[in-house]
Amino acid sequence: MTDGRPAAQQSLAAAHRVELPDPDTLTGPQLEGWHCALCGRRLYADQLLGTVEWICGSRPQEVELWVCRPLCREA
Repeated sequence: MTDGRPAAQQSLAAAHRVELPDPDTLTGPQLEGWHCALCGRRLYADQLLGTVEWICGSRPQEVELWVCRPLCREA
């Protein structure tokens, strides 16, 4: 079963049973891919967790969420 995202983007979140965080709770660096979407630490080695829809004003945007590699303890 899919939720509208391509399978390649679902695989990490699904494989590790990680729920994608609510984009409204993330900081700018997390939304921009500079910091881990789960733990908030600066990313040096990363992997794509998945994408979420983030609404800025009235414009929805697809945002890629990046996480630590290897996957951090927050997962």
